[in-house]
Amino acid sequence: MTIRQFRFILFSFSLLLLITSCKKLNEATDLGDDILPGIDGVNTFDTTLTVEAYNSIFDPLKDSVYIGAGSDHILGSVTNDPFFGNTDASIFLQLKPEVFPWTFNGVKKDSLYIDSVVMVLGWTGNWGDTTVLQRVSVYEMDQLNVFRADSFYLVRNRSFIYSNLLGTKDFYPFELNDSLKSFQDTTAGQLRIRLDNSFGRRLLDYDSTNAYKTDSAFSTYVKGFAIVPDASQGDALMSFALYNNPKTKLAIYYRFTKGGQDDTTVNYFGFTANSAHHNYINRNFSGSPLAAASASPSEDPLIYLINTPGSYATVKIPGLRNMSNRIINRAEFIVEQVYDISDNIFTPPDGILLDVYDSSLSDYKYVPYDFIPDNSGAGLAAFGVYGRNTTDGSGNPIRVWKFPITRYIQNILTNKEPLHDFRLVSSVAITERLRAGYSSNTGDYTYFQSLINSKYAFGRVRVGGGNHPTQRMRLRIVYTKI
Repeated sequence: MTIRQFRFILFSFSLLLLITSCKKLNEATDLGDDILPGIDGVNTFDTTLTVEAYNSIFDPLKDSVYIGAGSDHILGSVTNDPFFGNTDASIFLQLKPEVFPWTFNGVKKDSLYIDSVVMVLGWTGNWGDTTVLQRVSVYEMDQLNVFRADSFYLVRNRSFIYSNLLGTKDFYPFELNDSLKSFQDTTAGQLRIRLDNSFGRRLLDYDSTNAYKTDSAFSTYVKGFAIVPDASQGDALMSFALYNNPKTKLAIYYRFTKGGQDDTTVNYFGFTANSAHHNYINRNFSGSPLAAASASPSEDPLIYLINTPGSYATVKIPGLRNMSNRIINRAEFIVEQVYDISDNIFTPPDGILLDVYDSSLSDYKYVPYDFIPDNSGAGLAAFGVYGRNTTDGSGNPIRVWKFPITRYIQNILTNKEPLHDFRLVSSVAITERLRAGYSSNTGDYTYFQSLINSKYAFGRVRVGGGNHPTQRMRLRIVYTKI
């Protein structure tokens, strides 16, 4: 072997060793999706800080919201969630003529004959096990209720009483996407519940001298409807759109005689700008793992997050208090879903937000420096709110969230920015404090709303806490020594 050949072999071996070594040194940067700087073992280093996580259930006064008329309303019953207990959701609404005074084709009531009356709800989605039978009943709301279009009602508050049962239907939620054929109305995406004909006869007997004279007069005859699930059966929630949705209506099918001719037709009462509404969503966490974990003051290996009305987690990172000053190249807070077979049915929420609790304000606020507000939702995606689908060590599908908090950590170390407790929360919308100069954490506070999830009540997830044996919540930092 010549010296030239020996040098070439030595060079090739050294190059191979260097490539292999670089791969090993940089494998950890995969967590940063190829945007972390290379870790060379001399100037750039990597460390992971342990966190402490604690489950909590929202106090009803802090998690009960007003659901607007333009939001999807939730209906149904979940009775078999192994981690979060039971949920039932009811809809209260008014359906009425679009204009007043109102008549049925100008025909006298003596010439009107009821065929059927049907409650129709415009379906928009399902969550949970859609193959389990649901039972839903429609009641007429009692007249003594105060139910007004200009009032708002908290989602946790049932508020209303009802006693007159009008109709009941058993169905499977997966069927709601099927097309239905009915008189002058063939479409998909409807829940149709036939009501008692005696109620339809009442509607035909009213005229423009009483119930159909004005909008306010109508409410004194028909206060509204309560659509209530059987809370003892079912394992899914369904969403329905009310406002500006032609699929949501009361369909009144009838016959009449006019000019000696018999005819059959249908008229619709809709959800109008003057219709009152309410969505009651009841969570019963009793006996669930969430309830047990939230009742214990100990650090939790598993964290349970469920959409509004729901739960949250407080997170502490004590190791940051004693960390010396350094250049933070990247800091990301990592949260991993812990798979269970029930996750295939009860899927995760659209998003989870990481924010902080400022004890000096006694209020929550967005993570200073790093949260960039954006009404289009791009800011939420950049902040890691929607996570990424991947698999765990056993090949099970999970979601992982990585929240970039580099500048906040840098300011804690360099500028002695206060270290706050963090919070993980999944709600439809978050409205909390944000500095006017959000990137510099300067200026007055304002309130900014972020839309985290598209629907109420849909979505729950179990993630690893700071002391989970295999999928622990953590803060990963890539830094350079000063």
